[in-house]
Amino acid sequence: MKASRILLLFFSFTLLGCNDFLECLVDRRPELSNEQFPIANTESYYYVDIRAEINNEPRDDDYDYFFEFTDPLPAGLDYFVNYRTISIEGTPEEPGTYRITLNVFVDGPFRNGFVEDNTVLCEYSATKTYVLIVEEPN
Repeated sequence: MKASRILLLFFSFTLLGCNDFLECLVDRRPELSNEQFPIANTESYYYVDIRAEINNEPRDDDYDYFFEFTDPLPAGLDYFVNYRTISIEGTPEEPGTYRITLNVFVDGPFRNGFVEDNTVLCEYSATKTYVLIVEEPN
C-alpha cells in the first residue's frame, strides 16, 4: 500500500512538473480589489480607485502592472494609472447599468536596477468585472 502511494506521488510530480506543483502550493497570482462602485450621477463628478496586488507575495511592489479594459468606459469617464492603482473619473453622460471588465497583467519582479528575479507566479494576469450604475438626477 505504501509503495503505491509513493508511485502515485512520483507520477503526480512527473506529470505536473515538480517546480510548477510546488510553486503553486502557495497561491501567488495577481488580484484586483473587490470594489463595489458607488452609484454615479450624470451631473456629478465621479471617482473610484481599483487596486491591484499579488496574493501571498510580500514583494508585490517589485512588479510592473499593466491595466486594460475589455470594453470602453461609459462616455464622459476616463482613467489614469498610478502604479498599482487605476482610477476611473469624470462625469458620466448617459444613464444606465454598465459592466466594466478590467484586466491586469504583471511582469517581474524587478529590483536592484531592474534585474529580473527567478520568482514564478501561478498566474500573471487577472480579470474582474465591476458594475457601474449611472442615474439621472432627480
